[in-house]
Amino acid sequence: MEVIFTDRFLTRVEECTDYIALDHIPTAIKWAEEIFDHCEQLRSQPGSGRMVPEFNREEIKELIHGNYRMIYEIKPDRIYMLTIWHTSQILSEKPY
Repeated sequence: MEVIFTDRFLTRVEECTDYIALDHIPTAIKWAEEIFDHCEQLRSQPGSGRMVPEFNREEIKELIHGNYRMIYEIKPDRIYMLTIWHTSQILSEKPY
């Protein structure tokens, strides 16, 4: 199954990486690499995340990576990585 990274997801990863880099650039780079590695597991296990409670839709799921929620949508032949949020933030925007 193909994993598609939306512009919103990529922008949020960049924002989070920039914030982490304020403290330590190597940690920020490692964090971003781990995020994309974690997303790759969805190719073989698309249903491995849990349903996002804020949206209550079976096709909108999330993976947890440390303190971050990676929100994605499952389609028949693709997975769309929609956004990423720190767990301390309120997920206020609709990712779809």
